[in-house]
Amino acid sequence: LGSFTTAVTAAMTTIEDNRQCAAERGEAKGEVKGDTFPVVQGTPIGVPVGAPQIPMGVVVAVSSLTVEVGVPVGAPQMPMVAVSPLKVKEQEVLNYRAAVLLLSGLDIAATLLKTAALLASTRNLVWLALALFILGPLSGMVGAKTLNHSLVSVYFAFCGLKTAAEIAFAINMWEWNVLFVVMQGWIIKIVATFMSTLDGISALRRSELLELKDVPVHMVYW
Repeated sequence: LGSFTTAVTAAMTTIEDNRQCAAERGEAKGEVKGDTFPVVQGTPIGVPVGAPQIPMGVVVAVSSLTVEVGVPVGAPQMPMVAVSPLKVKEQEVLNYRAAVLLLSGLDIAATLLKTAALLASTRNLVWLALALFILGPLSGMVGAKTLNHSLVSVYFAFCGLKTAAEIAFAINMWEWNVLFVVMQGWIIKIVATFMSTLDGISALRRSELLELKDVPVHMVYW
């Protein structure tokens, strides 16, 4: 009985050794018919191409692997572009730019309304002098749109002259014209702040700011 057991054990060991040798040669013995099948080395699913093959039975810490979610395997890596945020002065320029664009439009409308009222009440050439004040808000609108400091300065000068004219009208002709005096004082304050802030930014940086289309702008009212 001992000899029979030893013989069976030796036969099983020989069969297992043959299978291991065949696997090393790239072949595997069939269990039923004894046919020989080629062994093909596959790529595990979920493992990036070019990654080192991990033998079966080896435990790997998952926390040590880095997986990019949503990036296809083998896709080229795009370089990250760092976008520098706007400085405080630059954001103020864009905010006051929007305000000057709005107020210059209101200034043009108020000047046209005042000119029409003056033309209906008198036939002298005072209305023509008042109509010339439209050049001021027009310069301011173009200057704010293009961030042109010179045009904004022209608008500021016109605002000073128009404020004096509005005060004269309120004293000599229409008492209700004091409302236009208050509005003109509001406009001249916004324009002065915009002009002062714009002066601290170089011409090159102004052209770069004009190309920024997606920057959030907050309207300022004082």
